[in-house]
Amino acid sequence: MPAATPADPTSPHAQEQALRARAEAHRRLVTQAAAPLAPEETQRLVQELQVHQIELEMQNEELLLAQAEAEQARTRYVDLYEFAPVGYFSLSEVGAIEQLNLCGSQLLGPVRQRLLGRRFALFVAPAQRLEFGQFLARVFSTDTTQRAEVRLLREDETLFHGLLEGLRVLTPAGPQCRLAVLDVTDRRRATDALATSEARFRKLFTDSHDAVALLQGSLYVDCNAAALRLLGAERRDQLVGHPAWAHTPEFQPDGSRTIDQLRACLDAALAAGSTRCEILMRRVSGDEIWVEAVFTPIEVGGPAPLVHILWRDITASRAAAQQLRASEARLSLALAASQTGVFTWDFATRQVEGDPAVQAMFGRASGPGFFPLEDVQNRIHRHDLPRLWGGLQAAIAVQEPLEVSFRVVWADGSVHHLGLAGRVVTNEPGHATGFTGVLRDVTRQRAADEELHYKSLVLERMLHRMPMVLTRLKPDGTYIESEGAGLQAVGIEPGSLVGHNVHEMYPNVQPELVQVLQGGQAEFLAEIPTAAGLPVAFQNYAFFDEQGQQVVVLAVDVTAAEQQRRQLQAEQDFTRNLLENSVDCIISLDAQGRVTVWNAEAARYFGLSAAQALGRPLAEVVPMLGEYSLREVARALAGERIDRFNREFQLRAGRYDAHLVPLPSPVEGQSGGVLVILRDVTERERLAEEATQLRLRQQQEVLAAILETQETERKRIAEALHNGLGQLLYATKLSLDNRGELPPAPRDSLRLLEEAIRTTRTISFELTPGILEDFGLRIALETLVKRIAPARLPVHLHLRNLDQRLPALVEIAVYRTVQELLNNVMKHAHATEVEVHVAHENGRLYVSVEDNGRGFEPALLATEPLAGIGLAGVRNRVALLGGELSVRSQRGRGTIISFDAEV
Repeated sequence: MPAATPADPTSPHAQEQALRARAEAHRRLVTQAAAPLAPEETQRLVQELQVHQIELEMQNEELLLAQAEAEQARTRYVDLYEFAPVGYFSLSEVGAIEQLNLCGSQLLGPVRQRLLGRRFALFVAPAQRLEFGQFLARVFSTDTTQRAEVRLLREDETLFHGLLEGLRVLTPAGPQCRLAVLDVTDRRRATDALATSEARFRKLFTDSHDAVALLQGSLYVDCNAAALRLLGAERRDQLVGHPAWAHTPEFQPDGSRTIDQLRACLDAALAAGSTRCEILMRRVSGDEIWVEAVFTPIEVGGPAPLVHILWRDITASRAAAQQLRASEARLSLALAASQTGVFTWDFATRQVEGDPAVQAMFGRASGPGFFPLEDVQNRIHRHDLPRLWGGLQAAIAVQEPLEVSFRVVWADGSVHHLGLAGRVVTNEPGHATGFTGVLRDVTRQRAADEELHYKSLVLERMLHRMPMVLTRLKPDGTYIESEGAGLQAVGIEPGSLVGHNVHEMYPNVQPELVQVLQGGQAEFLAEIPTAAGLPVAFQNYAFFDEQGQQVVVLAVDVTAAEQQRRQLQAEQDFTRNLLENSVDCIISLDAQGRVTVWNAEAARYFGLSAAQALGRPLAEVVPMLGEYSLREVARALAGERIDRFNREFQLRAGRYDAHLVPLPSPVEGQSGGVLVILRDVTERERLAEEATQLRLRQQQEVLAAILETQETERKRIAEALHNGLGQLLYATKLSLDNRGELPPAPRDSLRLLEEAIRTTRTISFELTPGILEDFGLRIALETLVKRIAPARLPVHLHLRNLDQRLPALVEIAVYRTVQELLNNVMKHAHATEVEVHVAHENGRLYVSVEDNGRGFEPALLATEPLAGIGLAGVRNRVALLGGELSVRSQRGRGTIISFDAEV
């Protein structure tokens, strides 16, 4: 920073010269004979000297406090520097150590004094001293911090790695290097160990016989030669740099996307530490191979973790396992599809051999395949056993196949239906040795048949008891059948439509029936006229039966529901038109805070169409909503009505009213949502503000007229007193003076006349101070203060920036306000001194009157008339200026009355 010149008024030299000049001036004032002063001026001078003395004492205390704080700050800095965990050095231009802290001495040698003055380069390993010299040269040639890492020597010849940071600074003795040294030996050892470990891993990675690749994020970043051989690639760039799914089909055989399966494997590896999966891949030539991939995360930190992948070719083993599974699956499928079990009955041993399916059909637990015939007989239903046993005996006798069904009862009491088909087994001579066959569990089939019968019965009852019609049509539209109670609504007898053509009778349904006749299905609403003139609405469900080559139509009478739907649609259309044409922004939210209604004004407010907002959470649609607004919405969802008036809107200029109305819910205790209404009240507020400003201007004009009339009347009264009564009294005084020596009584009369003249002049001055019109507010206030005898009430006047004249109305209002406030202080406050401040700054006028009197309770102003304490006129004048009067008072502590106004 350049030194301050003598001409610079802010320089220390200039300030010292100014202080000396002021002291010389004060000395001349002190040494020269003082003119006689009036008692009030002497008292004011003594008070000013006392104030100056107190100010000097306070300044001296502040200087002592500042000195103590500076000493404490210096002590803290020394402690921080001395005991810092980093070595700090100050080096000269030649690299000599001029200063160092405790940590610096511990890094290089135990005795600090033996290090001072020595060149720092002596503590640098000889092989790196040239590098340190270049580092020091960079520090002294630039203004930025320089860094370097070198090996350093302690006094005991032990080496350690140090990180150096140097910065050039300018001192009175010349440039200096501030050097920070940090011992990074442990970090360097860790780095070297990491490099060694990485080299070992690289060797294992490269020379491994297993295919290995490294995946970072979704890209291969490295691979070994075995991985290239597995994929039939010749160059690393055929794999490295490609995504993980580059050498795979888009979809795996199970239908899943390869990219999704790889991501799932990566997520599982990151969660569990390692995972294994099988993936179908493709060689470079396009041949497909199955590989077993093992994913192991290596580096999981950062946005893209590094994953180690080990591949093994399992194509051959997978093909063999797949063939075996396919064979087993076909067998299981055949057995499961036919629900068949195979059994053999040996006549000689009376044992029955059955597979697991047969055992399950008899309700037996899986066990040995042989079980006695008696056990089978005990499980057959007692009503079916004679019939089954008779059929078996007849089949054995004639050696013909047997087909029979019977029931078995399980141990839990449940009944199951079985179907048997078999034949007799004979030996070489033709003698029967056994019986073999198959069993099928037909329980579900029997249940389905019964269910079908029940459904047919239910359908028949529905057709005859409910307003429904079942119709069957030929491909050309001819009625085959038309039944149901729904025909009564249109006055048609059941069966009367058979033989007629639907296209001729009801041409309005021809398009839908044509679609059904072409092999499709349709769902449509049709209205059938009646003799009463009111149509009947039928909801029709039609399809084409390929097996029967006919159209089946089920019609349901929905006349009442259709009428309700149309009424509801009309009401919805009315509500929608009402919302869309509303001048308010209307938004409806459901219980979860999702937008369900978004009218045109909402789209205009937020710049989003209804399609962009509906169904989305309000916080997502309007992301600029603050936490306060979201809490308001949550309160409304909880059932509380929220009304906020005359608020600003972040997205639009102006003022708005917001109403959050909870909506009722059909379920008690749950929220039905919230209706949000935003109303633009900018124009309303503007008109209200204009009306307020108009009333204010009118009031100000009335006050101005009143004050101007008062001033005119006071001027007239003052002139009358001065030019009339005052002149007469003065003439009387002159007449009495010209008579020479008078007796005591006339002299008392002369004294009374002088007092009357003086009082007349005082009243004239107070009514219309001519000095205010002639010299302005500053001189008028100073004269007003001088006219108040200091013995009655010492007044300290503080004026600022009142050299320029203000508007006449402003000067009169301020003068009268100060005058009235001083009169109040003298009459009511019982004060011993008063401070008056009047300042004009930045286009505003600041006025305050402060006394140390007895004070009062400001709360009394709300119940007691202001005129009683002389504040009514003051408040009117302040309102005329466009300001607001502030009254602060406390009993026993005095009163401060102030205001400010724009001028």
